This record gives sequence, C-alpha cells and structure tokens, in this order.
Amino acid sequence: MDAEFLQGVVDRVRLVPEKYREFDHDTSTAMRIYRIGGPLLSDLLDLGFPHRSSAGDRYFDELDLDNVSLALRLPSPRHLAMRRWPQTFRAAVDDRPIRYDVEVSAECGSAETGHQCDFRLPAVVLALGADAGPTARRFTLRRDVGGTGRTGEAPPELRGLFTEMDRFQFHILPVALYGDLSFLADTSLANCELASRYLFRRAVEEGWEARRSFGLLLSSPYSAPHFWAEFRLDGSWASFDPFLITSLERWGVLAPSEVPTTQVLNSALIRVAEDWIDLVQDAEVPAQVSLLTRHRPLTGGAS
Repeated sequence: MDAEFLQGVVDRVRLVPEKYREFDHDTSTAMRIYRIGGPLLSDLLDLGFPHRSSAGDRYFDELDLDNVSLALRLPSPRHLAMRRWPQTFRAAVDDRPIRYDVEVSAECGSAETGHQCDFRLPAVVLALGADAGPTARRFTLRRDVGGTGRTGEAPPELRGLFTEMDRFQFHILPVALYGDLSFLADTSLANCELASRYLFRRAVEEGWEARRSFGLLLSSPYSAPHFWAEFRLDGSWASFDPFLITSLERWGVLAPSEVPTTQVLNSALIRVAEDWIDLVQDAEVPAQVSLLTRHRPLTGGAS
C-alpha cells in the first residue's frame, strides 16, 4: 500500500490527543476484528501508529483501529454496516417506497444480582407511535422511505453552506470531543454529531431557521443512532446530511453525485430529539438496545 497514503492515515489518527486513548485491544483483535493484517500493521507501526507494549504484545486504542480500518476500506464490522447505508438514501432520491420496520429491543441497564428490570420510554419516543406493550421491553418503529416526508433538494441559497462541509474528514471520535468545535477547527476531523453542530451554527449565522437532530438512520439489518441538521423551508422542517453523503462517496460506497448533498432526507431518518436521548430506560438508567431492522419494497404505493 502507498506509504504516503498510509502516513496520512496515521497522521490523522494522531490528531486526537493521547489522553483520550485506551490501549486495550491486542494484536490478534486488530487482525481478527479490524482486518488489519500483519504486514499492514507492521507498516503502520513503522509510521508511528499509536500503541503500547506489554507482556510481549502490542495494544491499541479501539477508535484508532476503527478509523484505520475505515480509511483503508477494510472489511471491519463498522465498514460493512456503513456499506448498507446508501440503500436508504437511494430510495429517497428515486422515490421508490421501501418499508423499514425497526425492532427496538432493550436489555436490562443493570447487571446486579436480583435487579428487576423496569423499562420506560421517554415521552418523545412514545410520540413516535411506539407501541411498547406492558413491559416496554420491545417495540417497533415503522417508516416508508421514499414514500413519505418532504422530497426534492435544498434551495440554491443553501448550497454554498453545504459546500463548506467538504473540507472536513469523517473520524470516529472519543465522546469527550463530540461537541468540541475548536477541535474541528484545528483538525478538520468530525463525526456526525460534530458536523451537525457546525452546520447548525453556520446556518444560524447565515440567518436560516435551523435545528440539530438526533435519531435513527434507517438501514438493514441494523439501523444506527445518528445526528444531522434540519432547516425550516416553506413552513416545514427538511433534513439534510451533506457531510455523511460526501463521506460515503469517499469510502467508495456511493458513486459521486449518485445522491446529491442537497437531497432532502426526511423519510430516511427518524428524528427523536435535538440531542442524544436513550430510547429506553431501565429504572432511570440507560438500557442497551438492539435496532434490528427489516425492509421490503412497497409496490403499488404505501399501505
């Protein structure tokens, strides 16, 4: 692999301050889960890839491994999942309805012996039409992608603002940096939340009515928690995600201009709130959830 390209990947990883790293993934994990083979790992180490040595083995930070695997398009679990995201966006562009059923299943928020699960749904989740039953442990959210919501593209006046997002590189960040716009300014690295914060701030500066959004990016077999920005246009909220669309093009899973960065994506996203909110709580503790998602084409219109 080209040494100059690899050096760029390592340099980008090292832009994240050392204090945020946890060196708890060994060499076998780097190779088995993140698909970083022995010769490639050796090349990365020669170029300064962060690691720690202990008891005859090397240990790495999980996010560093994730970012390298993603940048090099290796078949890690995260990259394989992201390869499925464009299907939803294509459906929004083509306006061919696909029904997505997101089965939200909760696990107890505490592993303590004798803990009795007490699942509750926040009001904003109930407002989405979640029918959780008596235990609130499992419920389904349904969306017809390409068949509902606002269609079309952003007005020309917004396109210059969206172009600003091109200079940022997608990077999986530690939680402490999710809202750090100064880190973004210094490094040009962003995850989806940080990018949405930047776009929202710039929109307000330019006089647009905008809001940040947290919710679900629909995908099969699993949907994903996600952040994006919305603009109020012609009396209704329109969802946009130029940063993610550009990132998918850079990863080679979307062809250039296959989905315009100006595409309205309302039907491909389920908005829950402005900031992160746990979909299910167990006795006021966040419950871990699975977002198993099934989809099927709708013929002859949505039903």
